[in-house]
Amino acid sequence: MKPETPPRAPHARKTERSGKETRPAAKRAPRKATGRATAGRAEPQPAPAPRRPQQERGLRRVDAILDAAAALITTDGIAGVTMHRVAQHSGTTIGSMYHFFPDREAVLRALAERHTEQLRTLITEAEREGAARWSQLSTAEAVDRYLDPFLRYVDHHPDLLPLGRFARASGWTAHRSAEMDRLIIQQAEAVIASRVPDASRAELTTRAVTMTAMVEGVMGAAARQATPSRSAPSVAAIRQELRRALVAYLDSYASPADGATHPTASPRSRPARPTG
Repeated sequence: MKPETPPRAPHARKTERSGKETRPAAKRAPRKATGRATAGRAEPQPAPAPRRPQQERGLRRVDAILDAAAALITTDGIAGVTMHRVAQHSGTTIGSMYHFFPDREAVLRALAERHTEQLRTLITEAEREGAARWSQLSTAEAVDRYLDPFLRYVDHHPDLLPLGRFARASGWTAHRSAEMDRLIIQQAEAVIASRVPDASRAELTTRAVTMTAMVEGVMGAAARQATPSRSAPSVAAIRQELRRALVAYLDSYASPADGATHPTASPRSRPARPTG
């Protein structure tokens, strides 16, 4: 009578080659989602980044594409920007368009980033002149010197404000980086410090943020009046009121010894006197 073979451990099996018994591998934990479809719905993916050109020819091509997109925004608004229209207006093949930009949003983001870099350069150059310059100017002259570079840039790039509104509505703000925000506030602080040299750091920052908000709000209103009507004020009139508002705001903090109204005030910033 053969001896009984002891029972094997549960779930054990013998391999054919080695004769050794092995247990099945433990069940693997489910994988984390990696952007593939899960539960019947795909997870959102980040927007694809545009391809950066490596040669001068590619750089010129990208500039032509962005110039065409800016022109279309100016004439037809954001809705007028499509990949095919940009390709047509820039003299680029549609294949070359998709080589550099995967979709329309990538084109708009790149255009906004180009504005950011150009404005950063503009602000940095103005910042190099230092706060000493501001103290030598009247309040009206300081306001003119502060506003004019921005107004000239907007005049030469009418796509900027519509693009900025679209960027904020879309949840991305590539035409305004944190570094540029810091430079804008810093320049406004220099203007305010030249009027109120004994203001604290907190007061300077609060007033600079307020001053910047005034500029952005009024310039946005002026942009919405780009198509004048009989009842709507002109852009020039709105900008004139902005200058007057900034002069009054800065002078409201100036001490009487400083002189709130300066005889050297710029004629375009000083309200006209009634005649007769």
